[in-house]
Amino acid sequence: IAGGSGSGKTTLAKNLCDRWSDLLVRIIGQDDFFKTSSEMPHYYSAVNKEFKPSYNEPHSYEQNRMVSTCKNLAQSSSDILIIEGITVFWFDELRELMDLKIYVDVDDDERIIRRIRRNMEKIEDFDQIVDYYLESVRWQHLRYNKPTQCHADLIVSGGMAEKEKRDILIDDLCLKISSYFDRETHTT
Repeated sequence: IAGGSGSGKTTLAKNLCDRWSDLLVRIIGQDDFFKTSSEMPHYYSAVNKEFKPSYNEPHSYEQNRMVSTCKNLAQSSSDILIIEGITVFWFDELRELMDLKIYVDVDDDERIIRRIRRNMEKIEDFDQIVDYYLESVRWQHLRYNKPTQCHADLIVSGGMAEKEKRDILIDDLCLKISSYFDRETHTT
């Protein structure tokens, strides 16, 4: 599952896990593979007048470890594996492991509001959150995330903020996933 920062990838993955509670489902978060901040690419913050770690680029992650972990889990497990992250579609080798690729497409304004709400729980400085979004997240989304949408088998459009709408979306998505795999098993 890919999508922009704050699009609801983790929420979608958790909802799918809940719906498939009778199956063995494991979520692999791309964020678990971040490099150390000193190893990451950096961007120059005009606001802070310094270089800062860039958490929204494909090269911010330990790609080899991420691919190796996913390969090992896929070979040694009968679980349903869900990998979610902003740039999981960026890597050819990782995409080749995926049976189904879902992209969560949410308007930029809803994503920024979600990021602010989420980050205000950890970072109390509103200006710091907004500055980081404007200096780093926004342009990296356009450069590294949005172009990977073309690799998706399914695109989930719209926000998932309201529980009723989210439940309907999850029901519809589960049907689409089931029909996708039914087609795959009948054509092979």
